[in-house]
Amino acid sequence: MKKLFVIFIFLILFSVSFSFTIVATINPYYLLVKEIVQNKADVYLLLKPGINPHVYSLKVSDVQVLNKADLIIANGLLEPYLTRFDKVFYISNYIPELLIDYENPHFWLDPFFVKFYVLPSVVEKLSSIDPSNRSFYENNAKILINKLDKFIFESFEILKKANGKILVHHPSFYYYFKEFGVDIIWIEEGHNTSTSIKELLNIIKTQNISAIFSEIQQSKTEIEIISKELNKKYYILDPLGIDAKNFMDIYYKNLNEIRKAIHNE
Repeated sequence: MKKLFVIFIFLILFSVSFSFTIVATINPYYLLVKEIVQNKADVYLLLKPGINPHVYSLKVSDVQVLNKADLIIANGLLEPYLTRFDKVFYISNYIPELLIDYENPHFWLDPFFVKFYVLPSVVEKLSSIDPSNRSFYENNAKILINKLDKFIFESFEILKKANGKILVHHPSFYYYFKEFGVDIIWIEEGHNTSTSIKELLNIIKTQNISAIFSEIQQSKTEIEIISKELNKKYYILDPLGIDAKNFMDIYYKNLNEIRKAIHNE
């Protein structure tokens, strides 16, 4: 009887003290995972959202943080520096290959990708590590999915008013605009395609461009030249959520900027 009591106490203490450490490489996944796990795990962010993840290389302090992680949540196609680490969970492995265009890694900006692939895979991974909290993680994911559904509806309402193509410096929002039937043209080399400013100006003069966007993390030089040439204002998107307080903040702050551009505010 005393032995059973000791085992019972041990199990209680284990369940109370069990915790694990998660490191997310970029801010959107950090915010998403924080909403799912809340106080059930310690979650850390590797790259501050003002840093361009396409050109990032690890520092010694980053290696120390990653070595202590029980789980590393990474996007994939963005983090070649993680090959030396174990326990890396790549989101890109859970996006159907058929849906990946131009090796574009910006999966988190597509609400359909997040709803059908990112959230289910992350919840399943968390539940495999911490099965006692599976229901907790699943319920939090359902709350976020409801918010995503609302956002998708609002995006349709705004983007159906986009009359023409959208010009961007960098194709971070490629999947997002594609989901809502809006064609984009992008300037920056990479993602297996590029267009010179001269070529872009020729295209723009023959096609209807409804909005022009740059990004907080990107150079504004080319966009400013084009904006001045066309006498058309450009707007700034933020794919990583510099001042976002939660995952949906990223979506809504950018949607508001897109709305202003489409309405020429």
